[in-house]
Amino acid sequence: MSSNNDSVIQRREYQRKILKILEKNFVQGKHTLVEVDTGLGKRVLTYLLIKETLLKKRILLLLHSTTSYLETIQYFKTEYGDFSESEFQPFSSRTPTWLRKSSIENARIIATTPQTFFNVFNKMSNKPKFDVVIINEVDKIVRRQGDSRLLIFPYNTLIPYFVNSNAWIVGMTGTMRDSHILYIHQRNTIEVQPEIISLDQRIPGLHVIRMETLLAQTDIEDYIKTTYIQRHPVEPSSTLQTILDLIDQGIKELRNDIIEETLVTHPTLLETIPSSQLALVSGMLESGKRAQKYQGLLLIRKYCTAMQAPKYRRFLYRLKKFGVTKEIIRTLPEESNKVKTVWNLIKQRPENSKTVILCSFLDTAHLLHETIPNFGFPSFLITGQVRNKGEVLNDFKNCRGSATLVLTSVGERDIDIPQAQLLIVYDSINTVKTMYQRMKRTRGGLVLCLYYQGTFEERKVGRLLYEISERYPWSSIID
Repeated sequence: MSSNNDSVIQRREYQRKILKILEKNFVQGKHTLVEVDTGLGKRVLTYLLIKETLLKKRILLLLHSTTSYLETIQYFKTEYGDFSESEFQPFSSRTPTWLRKSSIENARIIATTPQTFFNVFNKMSNKPKFDVVIINEVDKIVRRQGDSRLLIFPYNTLIPYFVNSNAWIVGMTGTMRDSHILYIHQRNTIEVQPEIISLDQRIPGLHVIRMETLLAQTDIEDYIKTTYIQRHPVEPSSTLQTILDLIDQGIKELRNDIIEETLVTHPTLLETIPSSQLALVSGMLESGKRAQKYQGLLLIRKYCTAMQAPKYRRFLYRLKKFGVTKEIIRTLPEESNKVKTVWNLIKQRPENSKTVILCSFLDTAHLLHETIPNFGFPSFLITGQVRNKGEVLNDFKNCRGSATLVLTSVGERDIDIPQAQLLIVYDSINTVKTMYQRMKRTRGGLVLCLYYQGTFEERKVGRLLYEISERYPWSSIID
């Protein structure tokens, strides 16, 4: 390894511990899942595993998104270094098909996204063999709900092939602590099952290196950056409060109908399914149109708290039977109180401070991005529509003085922004691990979770923060 490489990568005790276990498991052919919390160097571990532990082995590195692919390749080539072009051949969807096929057949180390790999792999008559398959963010390959197909495409095809071809599988993750909904056809039952169990059913004999073990036996706690999470209430307009109350009443009535029917068809289901996951389960039940209406109402309610009125107003006209009249809709303010709150928070920021704002929908992201410069701060925007995400992110990080970066859900993972001192979560979602991933983008600092006071959103934020504190107690202080 080069001297430059040694200066970039710190040799930490927990890294040495993990690599020692991985080396032993490789010899024994024991598939392994490594749980290392967000910000503790899964990319470094992957590099050291490839460069030092698995010398001369044929390796496939699967990176779950284009963003992850680009950042990993950048680090491997420019930050860590020491890979020859013949040895390490990453490829993307823009790489010519003939070159992708050649890389799969000849390169010792391949890095790509699962879909890009599968597109070539699926057409090859002589399927490639690998000594090792490393899967980045392996928790993402488990479906949130499903039946016999527990894994998302194309992993439902790739994992059995890797297992049957005797490849050693290593999964890297920071958030493998959620559950998913599983429909058992044979028994006509629905169960909640931890993701780790579902993964173990598809990758047999899976050994898990857990954060609890690393905390007890290594120095990993010394490198955890504490994130301070605070609830930040926003008072809704009287019209929005009325609309949300009417939608809530409709949701409650539909939920009661679904529960009543469920108690007949699946008597024990509600003992294991939390009410927050009933929307997922309802699609598997016999409720039919009732379940569709229920999920539709949940979505419109989300629009009301995360979109802007000009964007979601048209959906409200469908809710006349729930009491949402044209007269009520006409009095809905054009400007969201959440947007006004963000403006006030930005104006109060100290000099030379950087802020990140996470929101779910494009209309909100564009509105914030376009108005924040009015307060004297440059604004940067990253959405799924932005092609040069890396350039925008670097411009934000290198910007002198105060600046704001607005992100949509594209920033849930793989975008590390330790330069920011404040992260504002404009709207929350129900998935605990995704919320946790969002909050850890800034690698510590302060997180403010906005919610409309006195509405369902207040209850949701409270539940999410409680579950985060239970599942990830080592890195968050929640007020």
